[in-house]
Amino acid sequence: MLDLAALVLTSGTHSLQYFYLAMSEAAPGVPAFTAFGVIDDQPFIRYDNEEMKAKSCVQWLREEPSYFNDETKIFTSRMKIFRLNLRNVQRYYNQTMENGLNKALEHKQTDPPKTHVTRHPSSDLGVTLRCWALGFYPKEISLTWQREAQDQSQDMELVETRPSGDGTFQKWAALVVPPGEEQSYTCHVQHEGLQEPLTLRWEPPQPPVPIVGIFVGLVLVLVAGAMVAGVVIWRKKRSAEKGGSYTQAAGRDSAQSSGVSLIKDPRGETLEGLDGRGVGAEGVPWVMGTFEGDV
Repeated sequence: MLDLAALVLTSGTHSLQYFYLAMSEAAPGVPAFTAFGVIDDQPFIRYDNEEMKAKSCVQWLREEPSYFNDETKIFTSRMKIFRLNLRNVQRYYNQTMENGLNKALEHKQTDPPKTHVTRHPSSDLGVTLRCWALGFYPKEISLTWQREAQDQSQDMELVETRPSGDGTFQKWAALVVPPGEEQSYTCHVQHEGLQEPLTLRWEPPQPPVPIVGIFVGLVLVLVAGAMVAGVVIWRKKRSAEKGGSYTQAAGRDSAQSSGVSLIKDPRGETLEGLDGRGVGAEGVPWVMGTFEGDV
């Protein structure tokens, strides 16, 4: 107990760990269930599968039988839980192993990389061009930078191929180039999923389309068009109204100024004035009209 007391009373950080191992079947030298505790990297207690109870691994713990009784209960409970979980996992694994194998075989089909080049200002002396390859399978891929067909592998930064988390892989290669000379450098990608090697170049971004300006312009055009249409319609109305009044007035003036009268001749027939001329009862031509003025 003195060693344990000294361990507890010493200052600093201490660690306590328990390790459990469950197997579907016992193997020579390896029991079906293994459990032991470690304090500061020193084993101090273990589970005996033959006697099915906890036992001490150190001298200073053997004088506490009550402690071993509690640990035996804990180890026995853990053993039951681990064996139950192992059976459940085995049952699930046996049901899905065939499907999982088929999926694995399907996944082995080649996936070509999705590639692009990005530009990152790094300093006044240069900019960084990064060539990306994403979502490819299998893992093997080649990324190289060239300047006018001259290999730049010695100057480029190349990361190791990394998993994407969905069964595919990703990789990039970077190169620092002088500002304004980005178009002189090309990235070359070779992969099993590509029909032929790819050659990439950094493309400057297109200027943004002034969407707000276009929208405002369209609104102004529509408003102006509506105003013009309104003015045209208003003028047509005014013209129509003026034309109707003039026609009526002209008709009245014409009737008054002509002075032609409609009379009945002695035979009872209505004589229509034809420029003030007609035929009398005796067949004598006559002129009938109203004249104004001095005679």
